[in-house]
Amino acid sequence: MKQLFYLITTIFVLGACAPSHFVKPLAYKEHAVSASLGGAMLKVPGVATIPIPNTTLGYGYGVKQDLTVYGNLYPTAAIFGVFQFDAGCTLQFWKQKNMGATVSPGINFLFDRFEKNAGLWPQLDANFYWNYFERKTSSGFKDGASHLSSSHADRHTNFFYVGFSNWFQLKGTMTLGLKQENRLVFSPQVGHTFERGHWNYNLEVKFLTPYLSNQNIIVDYVSPFGKRGGLGAFFSVTYRL
Repeated sequence: MKQLFYLITTIFVLGACAPSHFVKPLAYKEHAVSASLGGAMLKVPGVATIPIPNTTLGYGYGVKQDLTVYGNLYPTAAIFGVFQFDAGCTLQFWKQKNMGATVSPGINFLFDRFEKNAGLWPQLDANFYWNYFERKTSSGFKDGASHLSSSHADRHTNFFYVGFSNWFQLKGTMTLGLKQENRLVFSPQVGHTFERGHWNYNLEVKFLTPYLSNQNIIVDYVSPFGKRGGLGAFFSVTYRL
């Protein structure tokens, strides 16, 4: 059981276990609930190459037009005895007609019921997005420009984004008492979102620590960089109201 616990926590923590939560901020006073599925791609002997079926359930709220706060729970981790929660915000600091840039500071909290250990991992994400299809609503507002429900019903926007995620390791040791050699977990990402009325559908690919060796570890990561890093794949759905 303890070996299984070490395996699961290593996958969840080092696998950057969630996609970007809010690449673009919500509208003022807008609410959103979300769910995601996916994780690092692994080679499972005798089965297949699959992404870790990690899940998240989240909530976001538009505090201002350019500021969204959010929080997420991780049900899959909880099944294996690891309570995980994250909270943060997304701030849009630059915007042009069809593009913009955001930064998302946050904190991740994990607690395992087997060893009664707890840990905090600060996180800092940044993304640049580009709207390549944006249609005016029947109310005369551009997509995403109003929190009125009438504009939500007719909102149709597609956008690409690129960015990176940083996890900061505060502890000096890893699981099994090994010395922590890497205090920064850096992972670039690329994604695409379809906004269809109240519903958003998102696909994201994350390049997990492409500068670190993936050899001689307890999981067999799939990586486009050979013996370094890993590859993550995620699908998420958001309902905005």
